[in-house]
Amino acid sequence: MIKLIAAFLLIINVYASDDKKASGIFNLILKEITKKENPRVYIHTNIYSIEQYPGDINIVTDCNKADIALLSTTKNLPPECNKKILFGSRYSHLKNPNVIGSFFWQKGRPNILFYKQRLKKHNIKLNPSFDKYIED
Repeated sequence: MIKLIAAFLLIINVYASDDKKASGIFNLILKEITKKENPRVYIHTNIYSIEQYPGDINIVTDCNKADIALLSTTKNLPPECNKKILFGSRYSHLKNPNVIGSFFWQKGRPNILFYKQRLKKHNIKLNPSFDKYIED
């Protein structure tokens, strides 16, 4: 019984750690995109890591009040969000031409991807440390 409890606690710790890492990465990206220390972020549906560990992000429930919209899905996006910068949490979100980039996990590793033309469209200039994540 003790081994079962220890294994359960280890699994919970690993997942919590991944959520904290993901939240930290989202924080860095969203602050860089918006150039704000405490960006107002609208989350379309649920992104557990950010909601659980928001860090410096101010989560808002109205897209009109947001600096950026963070997507867990592109379905049923409120119309007012179409005027905002859209950032995805899945690779498939990049199929939407309005999504400037995405942060997602693939094969257990975090991946960040931006499209150069989409950044230009929104006049977003990222720090040179993000250059390796930008594709034409």
